[in-house]
Amino acid sequence: MIDRMSPTTNAREAMPEHLAPMLASSGHLPGDEQGWAFEVKWDGVRALLYWSSGHPAPTMRVESRNRKEIGARYPELHALGRQLGEHDAVLDGEIVAFDERGLPSFERLQKRMHLTSESAVARAAREIPVTYAIFDLLYLDGHPTIELPYGQRRELLEGLRLKGPAWQVPAQRVGGATELLAATAEQGLEGVIAKRLDSPYRPGERSGEWVKIKNVHRQELVIGGWLPGKEGRSGRLGALLVGYHENDGSQGLRYAGRVGTGFDEQELRRLAGELETRGRRGSPFARQGVQPPREARFVEPELVAEIEFSGWTRDRILRHSSYKGLRIDKPAEEVTVEVEGGGPRPERNAAGEVGPAAAERPYEIVHTTKRHVEIEVRGRRLRLSNRDKVLYPEAGFTKGELIDYYTAIAPFLLPHLAGRPVTLKRYPDGVKEEYFYEKRCPTHRPEWVKTAPVWSGRQAGTIDYCLIDDLPTLIWVANLAAIELHPSLARADALQTPTTLVFDLDPGEPAGVRECCRVALSIKEIFDAFGLRSLVKSSGSKGLQVYVPLNTETSYERTKPFARAVAELLEKQHPKLVVSRMTKSLRPGRVLIDWSQNDPHKTTVSVYSLRATATPLISTPLDWEEVGLGSRRRRGREQPLSLAPKGLLRRVERDGDLFAGVLGVAQSLPELGGGSGFGV
Repeated sequence: MIDRMSPTTNAREAMPEHLAPMLASSGHLPGDEQGWAFEVKWDGVRALLYWSSGHPAPTMRVESRNRKEIGARYPELHALGRQLGEHDAVLDGEIVAFDERGLPSFERLQKRMHLTSESAVARAAREIPVTYAIFDLLYLDGHPTIELPYGQRRELLEGLRLKGPAWQVPAQRVGGATELLAATAEQGLEGVIAKRLDSPYRPGERSGEWVKIKNVHRQELVIGGWLPGKEGRSGRLGALLVGYHENDGSQGLRYAGRVGTGFDEQELRRLAGELETRGRRGSPFARQGVQPPREARFVEPELVAEIEFSGWTRDRILRHSSYKGLRIDKPAEEVTVEVEGGGPRPERNAAGEVGPAAAERPYEIVHTTKRHVEIEVRGRRLRLSNRDKVLYPEAGFTKGELIDYYTAIAPFLLPHLAGRPVTLKRYPDGVKEEYFYEKRCPTHRPEWVKTAPVWSGRQAGTIDYCLIDDLPTLIWVANLAAIELHPSLARADALQTPTTLVFDLDPGEPAGVRECCRVALSIKEIFDAFGLRSLVKSSGSKGLQVYVPLNTETSYERTKPFARAVAELLEKQHPKLVVSRMTKSLRPGRVLIDWSQNDPHKTTVSVYSLRATATPLISTPLDWEEVGLGSRRRRGREQPLSLAPKGLLRRVERDGDLFAGVLGVAQSLPELGGGSGFGV
């Protein structure tokens, strides 16, 4: 084995110290797969492990990408030394934490990356174990291997047979990259790394011989400021302001936009502490291009955050961004944009033209005819038919525009659909023609579309509902002219456990938006009194829907009576404004609080879903300040609180997901008082 590594000499060389890892360029799958190996891209912390079996005692050192010792934070890796035994080695790999689904989770790893005390580290090692995914060998038994071709280094690595409770050598394959990329997309993995089999290891270089092909965009960015939160985050962090350095380092820190989603309560508190100690008066961002908002608070540009996003605007601002965590393994001054050409790459349409419409499409157009367009997205092939068919005649809004909207809003919509059975409301010939609800996922679906079996009574039996967990599936259902998406309040793996309580407010003429806003505020007051957070969205027309996130152990037997008790209480308090019964004769001039939606056999239109109104309007998340203003408008001057696609996309780009609390806030309903009321 040693002769194969160093054919000219058997003289031992000292183990290298503090190597910088080789980095991959962002790109696409090679056109010719011959001569390339492909492996899964792991979402964790890059780490080089140095093991010396020397005397008087063996030593192990684990270094991050910025060459800081991090081994004390991951004590479970120490046993790897016993398996290496008498070998001396330098290994390259990724430290990964897995979530409850078995997928890499950078968010979970965050809970371990910043620990220092031994007791906290020991406790975290039990609660959040990590795995060291080893993919390269840089030194072995007195011989550097970095000049060897990657294929040969890989053979030597596999010859060590490293496999243990906290480490492994993940599989790679030569060829079959398209299938591997599709599999990673289906499993929710970040993507694939392609490595030339003949490439040497180039410490510290970002080489085109290693290429990362991502299912989603991920980028390290420097935090240069923040915006105060509103409503539920009032007085706290609302959004981070981030930037990057130009590759040549000549133009300072360039502003890249705001990041307002992806935080849980614990992370908000931790970030607040980090930002408070780094406050500064002036902006750290270069005076060029788009500038931060006037209300921005600035900090020293020292913190590096991992951000997920859907793409770049023409002004080089992030689209649909989400915070994933802080990184401690890279200096802020080294953060540049990880795309070909050293900057955000403008997207092109099928004609090769650069423009905003092309930038909104994270897919590749493979083939076009008069009747259909064939695209590839996240490793899946889809045929989009009749894109020019008009679905909203009054607005001239086409099926192609429907597909483009759902594609653009996907980073915000998909978390609200993922894992939930979804009923499709389809309008094959547009909103003026007949429609139908489709609970059973179409049998002609692609094999990669996931489904969930749901018992729907003796007559219907078990129905396989669609699960819209990823972008290809969302585009596929949009191509079916599924204008409206109605998910269950529960996830498919816990069908009797709703994750939220919902009140559907439906005004009866002449009542309208103003009256709905007044009722929504009354509902909010009740839950405020219990110390519970509530969120609100438009139904897509004149109605509103109030959600109370739970995300704790409960049942419909608990939530439905509670919702009914709230509705009946408000009807009693405001008999001229509120009705809690479906009786049609009671509804004119009043707002129906439909509490019956809290049922395992019912679904509610999703936030960000289009509605089949005369013109394309969306079930739009609102802040309570907007609802307050709506309650004070004069009758006859009120306007629907639902936005059209362009306005909605501008809003989420500015404010992020105002409905994110429905997914992340955990709270429990209080006990009802005697009977069906509150006992108050």
